[in-house]
Amino acid sequence: MSTNSIFPLEIEERIIDLLAEDAEDLASVKTCSLVCRAFLPFCRKHIFASVMLNAGKHATPPSTTPTLERLLSTTPEIARCIRQLDYNVAVRDFTSPLIQVCLKKISRLQFLRVRHYDRQKLDWSRNPLRPALLHLLHLPTLTHLHLFALDNFVLSDLLPCINLKKLEIEILTAVDRVDNTFSTAFRDHSVQLNHLSVGYRCSEAVIKMYRAQRPDGRALFDFSFLTNISVALDETNDIEALQELFERCGHLINVTISCKRGLPYDHHVYKDFRSSSPQSHVGLDQPWRLIATLYADHQEPPRGTLCQR
Repeated sequence: MSTNSIFPLEIEERIIDLLAEDAEDLASVKTCSLVCRAFLPFCRKHIFASVMLNAGKHATPPSTTPTLERLLSTTPEIARCIRQLDYNVAVRDFTSPLIQVCLKKISRLQFLRVRHYDRQKLDWSRNPLRPALLHLLHLPTLTHLHLFALDNFVLSDLLPCINLKKLEIEILTAVDRVDNTFSTAFRDHSVQLNHLSVGYRCSEAVIKMYRAQRPDGRALFDFSFLTNISVALDETNDIEALQELFERCGHLINVTISCKRGLPYDHHVYKDFRSSSPQSHVGLDQPWRLIATLYADHQEPPRGTLCQR
């Protein structure tokens, strides 16, 4: 149905934007999308702003990648609406050439989560989806990246991420670089994160992060811009591994330390991190606070000690 509206398109777009803010299920926006073709672009930017592929925490989740393949094959302009992508990589996707084509159509992504729940973690450096995943990773609009249950994540793949500000890693192993990796002109400065979240079983990856170098010999990551760090400890060795990271941060404001029950929390975690904290750094612009929480497995964490200087 087509109509001649008495309102300018800018007003109609603003009305639809307000409807999108009013309800999380976007029911009103979806209804508006059926009114007339003029409303479609305004509605689609909300309806398809966030996409989750293969939802669930199973090795063989219900597959929704074929739905995305059909959608972007018939209506490729929808790819420009996708701002957030939560991609639970299913094994079956490795043999689908269409999913690579579809992912490469996405051009304005701001948040990307890549996860894998198979018994064997996804090998980032060697899998058929790597070219499409690199395309998403290197979009200049990407500011937030979350990696879960991945093996051999190539740290140098982050070099072209010119606007990446928030990085979350969980159950991750990393390598500096691999043979036949992409070739690109590297940026003038290192990766400058504002927020870093380190989950369980990532301490070795963190060590490689602060030792990784660019092709010109400079550090791949510049941690001096970090203002927020969240770390989860499940082994005593994690403390030593993360201590050097803290020493490289000169502008921290918020630090969250989560410990699995059973770690020597009071003696080691709290004391050791305070000794390497940026409180002693000269030129610290703002006070920082250490929020320590003690996690019990599968339970709501009780509030621990809050220190503010």
